[in-house]
Amino acid sequence: MNIGEFLLRRLAEVGTTHAFGVPGDYNMSFLEQLEAHPTMRWMGNCNELNAAYAADGYARSGKPGVLITTYGVGCLSALNGVAGAYCEHIPLIHISGAPPAHAVRDRKSLHHSLLDGGYRNVHRAFAEFTEYSATISTDNAVEVIDHALRAAFRSRRPVRLELPSDLTHVDIATPEDALAIGDAEPAHREVLAAAGQLSEMLSRAHRPVLVFDAAAVRWGALPAIERFCAQRDIPYFCTLPAVHYADPTAEQYQGMLPGSAGQPIFDDSDLVITCGFTRSDVTTACFTLDFAGRSVVRLEPTYIQFSDSTVYYGTTIDAVLDSVDSAAGPRWWPTTARGRAVEPGGGELTEEFFFGQLQRFLRGGDVLVAETGTSAQNTVGMSLPEGVSYINQSSWGSIGYALPALFGSLVARPDRRHVLCTGDGSFQVTVQELSSVIRHGFAPVIFLLNNRGYTIERSILGATSAYNDVADWAYPDVPRAFGIDDDRLLTAVCTTRSELQDALAAAADTDRLVFIEVALQPLDMTAATAAVGEATRVFDYGVNGPPNR
Repeated sequence: MNIGEFLLRRLAEVGTTHAFGVPGDYNMSFLEQLEAHPTMRWMGNCNELNAAYAADGYARSGKPGVLITTYGVGCLSALNGVAGAYCEHIPLIHISGAPPAHAVRDRKSLHHSLLDGGYRNVHRAFAEFTEYSATISTDNAVEVIDHALRAAFRSRRPVRLELPSDLTHVDIATPEDALAIGDAEPAHREVLAAAGQLSEMLSRAHRPVLVFDAAAVRWGALPAIERFCAQRDIPYFCTLPAVHYADPTAEQYQGMLPGSAGQPIFDDSDLVITCGFTRSDVTTACFTLDFAGRSVVRLEPTYIQFSDSTVYYGTTIDAVLDSVDSAAGPRWWPTTARGRAVEPGGGELTEEFFFGQLQRFLRGGDVLVAETGTSAQNTVGMSLPEGVSYINQSSWGSIGYALPALFGSLVARPDRRHVLCTGDGSFQVTVQELSSVIRHGFAPVIFLLNNRGYTIERSILGATSAYNDVADWAYPDVPRAFGIDDDRLLTAVCTTRSELQDALAAAADTDRLVFIEVALQPLDMTAATAAVGEATRVFDYGVNGPPNR
């Protein structure tokens, strides 16, 4: 079997069926092999950055995302998307076509390089944003391909393989066995010791709580967390990056920290069990979430650390929680109200009214994709119907992520209705990928919030400054410019509440692509957006920094 065929065989064995990217002369020999593969399908994108976002959105369905670029110009165009996947613990497999091995050995100055005969610079650039990176050769192909795929799964982070263009069709000896990927089995002795120490702490604690972050979700620990808290009647919370994953009807679930109705319960706790928690400005609301004055136990995907600095390695979150034998104590916490509903206010079409209507529009089984900015800030507090999947790049926060991620998720889950909520500024960054959505016949519901600029930035600084303005496009014409037929398209421009309600009614059961422009004012923002913006202004620029005007 040749190298390219073996790589495709391994990709199919780990469960992926699609690859995203852009062709270039250093990867086209491999793309010819992909075209001939019986199960893998090529999903060409408009540029490499969009392809990286699409592979990320695809991977959030549970399948590994595959990104294919050419060397240099293609790789570096995708780097921002790869870095976002690293930040957010998304298993993404980046395959970069590379110059022919003989040219690299001879240090020939080739296009897409810096013309200095060096070919390790791009490799070094990606080393900071990948779990593993290697160049495939005839003598290491099996080893590095298998290791890369296992590393992507176990780390839930991107890996990168450079495939020289003249090696794709070179035959090598390959193993007959299929590649098995999975997490390492936890160390039984370490798990029992850690669970025993946690049991003792729980028996001494009077007011325990649990907080889980995105890593706990990525490592599949949420079912164990919910069992653990239900059996012991322990209240638990999520962070913003992990919002909309827990069962909102669970009695012990108290919503998102900071700021939920259950915040006083956390404030009154004496023991905090964190699961996959990263202390960042996003998870702590600019570091206002205070862990001082209480014991903290950190459960991470591969170790557990106690407040006395005792560490047990080789453990997993679910294995430890499932092994704790402490019984439920008396309930110490009051029942709190269910999640916040976004309610309309005033008589005009406002952000607050829109998000209230969006919450009512969603139905069980939908996939809600929220762009960075006001779309994200106002969807995290929603009470979503059961079975809704939520996609948002909450920690990396790169504008323009959501539209290509929507495309990737549509490819992975074509049987589910997808709803995208994005702003005009973000839409303009990656608008080209709407053409891919149209080209493949997908029919999502897209809400374009047109507030004529970056309202999320206006909430921080430059409320009336020109640098927060963007061009006011004729947005409903954009899908037509990308070639969609009118019988496949439903558009609306909403400037009033009644127009929005009519558009939502028309969109509810159509099989056409829906594109609804919601006309909002540049300084219209919910109280949540305004509060976060002001806190960010003070944190970023100091109390003596420039005022927001």
